[in-house]
Amino acid sequence: MIALATGFLPMPYGYYMLSRLIVSGCALYFAFNSFKAKDNVKLWIFGFIVVLYNPLIPISLGSKELWMIVNIPTIYYFFINRSY
Repeated sequence: MIALATGFLPMPYGYYMLSRLIVSGCALYFAFNSFKAKDNVKLWIFGFIVVLYNPLIPISLGSKELWMIVNIPTIYYFFINRSY
């Protein structure tokens, strides 16, 4: 959540690649826990976050402003599932 929130500040490009790595890794962890718990809804949502933020084949949304809009629900979803 902190990595995504820090992305709202003007940062160098390398930071955004690092934040993609952090977010996709955390989402993969949550997706794995969702799989073990047999919670398919959370599994699909975290799986989507893994694909969206993956650093290997980056998805370009065009502008930083659009990424900021996407980051807000991602931060919220991580926040409500933080104890998962």
